[in-house]
Amino acid sequence: MINKEINWQADDPEEYTHDTNKGSIIDLPTRSYIVLSGVGKADPNNRDFTAKADALYKVADYLANAPDNNLEIEGYTPFKRYPLQAMWERVTPGRDAEWRYQLMIRQPAFITKEILQTAEFDITNVDQQYLWDIRMLHFSEGLEAQIGNNGVLTRIGPANIKLQKFIQDAGYRSVASESWHMELYLDDVVRTPGDQWHTILRNGIEPMDVSKVVETKIPIFKGSK
Repeated sequence: MINKEINWQADDPEEYTHDTNKGSIIDLPTRSYIVLSGVGKADPNNRDFTAKADALYKVADYLANAPDNNLEIEGYTPFKRYPLQAMWERVTPGRDAEWRYQLMIRQPAFITKEILQTAEFDITNVDQQYLWDIRMLHFSEGLEAQIGNNGVLTRIGPANIKLQKFIQDAGYRSVASESWHMELYLDDVVRTPGDQWHTILRNGIEPMDVSKVVETKIPIFKGSK
């Protein structure tokens, strides 16, 4: 019997919703990711960003298609490659701030550090300067508010304004300015023009007005492991 494919779009629709009109709240557990870091902006004209994204896509595709690549993985179940996401941290202040990012693509639990290391020796279509910097990370996003966006995300853009209002109205406060924020790219950022990107902006949150949190009754969607 062939195992059912793991499909993030079908299995976790609340987590990957691209609703640009109203926000939602999610609580995500610790998961495994392959990651690659850089400095710059999420811009289709930023060659370093797109080159690193392309490298991560190719490694993720190789792992997702393990049987076709003669890569033996205990407990392997067919899965649809997860979308690219990036954790952003501001390095310098101001409008022209410099940003540090960590590109991430989620992996099922059966993709381990050892599996990644084995695959890296066989992958031939990824630039070596990027390939050997890709590593496995176990990370929990935790409690977050999110909202969809069309095009490249900006910190002062309409998506962020909507998200901050949603957070406040729901009785929470954003902790993004104190640590990091997350962006998801539902399209291939290498091959899709930036103005056609379907993106999701996420901010870590914590309760600020408990009575308002109770009153609004906004559901918290629990992410799968």
